Amino acid sequence: MLKQLFIYKGWRVRPFYQHIKAVTFFMMLLPFLFFLGLYVYFHYQEIMVKPFLYSGIFIAILLFFIIMVEIINRYLYHKTIFFGRLDNLRVLSNYLYQHNYFFSKKNGDKKTVKFPKVYVKRDKYGLDATFILQGNKFQDKFLNIAKDLETMFDGDFIAKAFIKGFVSYQIAFGRIDGRLHIKDVRMTDKGVRLMDNIYWNFDENPHLLVSGGTGGGKTVFLMSLIKALAEVGHVDICDPKKSDFTGLKDIPVFQSRVFFEKKDMIRCLKDNVEFMDKRYEAMANHPDFSPGKRYSAYNMKPKFLVFDEWAAFMATLDNDYKSYSLVQEYLTQIILKGRQAGLFVVLGLQRPDGEYVKTALRDNFMKRITMGHLEDTGYNMMYGEANRNKEFKKVDTINGKKARGRGYIANFGEIAQEFFSPFVPFDEGFSFIELFQSLPVIPFEGEEFSVFGMPEAGMSKTDVFAEGQDDVSSELKLLKDYAVETGFDIKVLRKIIDILRGLGHEFEKVDNSLCLTPEQEIILKGVVSEFEKGQPSYAKAVEVYFEGENP
Repeated sequence: MLKQLFIYKGWRVRPFYQHIKAVTFFMMLLPFLFFLGLYVYFHYQEIMVKPFLYSGIFIAILLFFIIMVEIINRYLYHKTIFFGRLDNLRVLSNYLYQHNYFFSKKNGDKKTVKFPKVYVKRDKYGLDATFILQGNKFQDKFLNIAKDLETMFDGDFIAKAFIKGFVSYQIAFGRIDGRLHIKDVRMTDKGVRLMDNIYWNFDENPHLLVSGGTGGGKTVFLMSLIKALAEVGHVDICDPKKSDFTGLKDIPVFQSRVFFEKKDMIRCLKDNVEFMDKRYEAMANHPDFSPGKRYSAYNMKPKFLVFDEWAAFMATLDNDYKSYSLVQEYLTQIILKGRQAGLFVVLGLQRPDGEYVKTALRDNFMKRITMGHLEDTGYNMMYGEANRNKEFKKVDTINGKKARGRGYIANFGEIAQEFFSPFVPFDEGFSFIELFQSLPVIPFEGEEFSVFGMPEAGMSKTDVFAEGQDDVSSELKLLKDYAVETGFDIKVLRKIIDILRGLGHEFEKVDNSLCLTPEQEIILKGVVSEFEKGQPSYAKAVEVYFEGENP
């Protein structure tokens, strides 16, 4: 009961805290001045005999004390929590005064200043700054003060909470101290441990979106993450730039599951969709089946699809509408249906534009990480409206060294936190190749893995994909049958087909009747869906379907 009535909010900010550094300085200097005064008092006669000599000595001693106390004072404010709290009170007191967030009263020529109820609670990890609301005249400003707090305390705003008439902001300090060594990145009960007290629980927050420009540390982070994922499940890797990940293709733990050719990567997406469907079937036929249970309830291993440089891959499909629509459909199915079946996507790209990842689909990536520095639009696309007042800092150096692997992390819809990717000691000869080669191979268990079987002798993966495409193209359906099956207006479908023909799509005819391939059925369904979402015309719906919504 008492805890509900009295919630400790910390020390209240008062106007006199603006001068607290000077106060503590003179308090520490006072004992030295006292003993120096005693010496003068008891040796007054001697001093008066040689006043100039003793004056010089006293001035030198006094300067020494002043310099020593100043050093001690600064050290305590920098290194200790108690004095750090006093400094936080000083900064916030100065902020309130400088921005006129106070009540003033005049008694004759004397002006009295009183601050509204503002509190600071501090520990070694950060502080909570709490501001009164309750209809006071500063209420609107206190509701939007997060960015100023980050700047004034040189910290990272990570949470905002409302406490019975007050709003409290949590600011974190020294996030780099929570950085892990690569060997400590592993699966725990809370999820994949990425930093001290920061985890990715892919069961609760499925699918990870990683964004970062050249030199930001995205590739090294993905390598570190793959290390942890490969220890608990199966990992497919797609690298359209044929650069950093292609060297992993012959490592046993990946079971030849590294892809870098366009058709092979499309085939990988298709195989994972089939894997997912087969796993759902296996779960439904399990003796212990119960609706709502996830893959882990049936002792099934998770599976991960790590796709780096997604934008570069999509750029290769610009003039290949058939493959483009298939890829969008495969990715959509995995993102929307993969969680319960234990299939998770890690998507890496430089900027999450709607041109490459549709906005509606992007919203289903529940974990977000940015590496390096992005422009404001990039942060807006990654972290959304919840971080509108977040101050995303550009930090080039930390403690005099280049800041490598620094960025931000958040669950979608939550406040982003400063993030540091695991430390990898390359200067000590560390090799990811050697690390991956030392990992044990997890065997495929379950009929659903049969979709990843190797091609027949003499056939490449590309040949298999081409053969599959021919099979798909031969499965034609009459347009009128498709209209009946879906309930779509056949006149509307013909209008869309005319637009698609103008863009270079070819539609076959059988006995003078329009027919559709399976991929064309997918395209028509997607365009109709976009139109029903509110697009002004069928032409615009086609454009949005193929190019993505504007971010």
